[in-house]
Amino acid sequence: MQKDNCAQIIKHLNRIQGQIEALKGYIEAKRSCGDVSHLTKSILTSFNSVRANIIEQMLTDEFTDKMSPTEIDRLHSVLALYK
Repeated sequence: MQKDNCAQIIKHLNRIQGQIEALKGYIEAKRSCGDVSHLTKSILTSFNSVRANIIEQMLTDEFTDKMSPTEIDRLHSVLALYK
């Protein structure tokens, strides 16, 4: 995985960690179910974004050097659908 991409993923994970800490605070403060649910959904969305970026980077690193330009374009099209 490229160094700049790793740094970006780590920053994103740090934001997720902050969201999780906020979620703990919501639960401890007995915030409404709607508030807790909304923050939980935000955390899940953020985590899925990290997951998609990791998968994209892995596929790019592992396979694009063995693929034709047309195949690379197809791969990027599929990845865009996944995101």
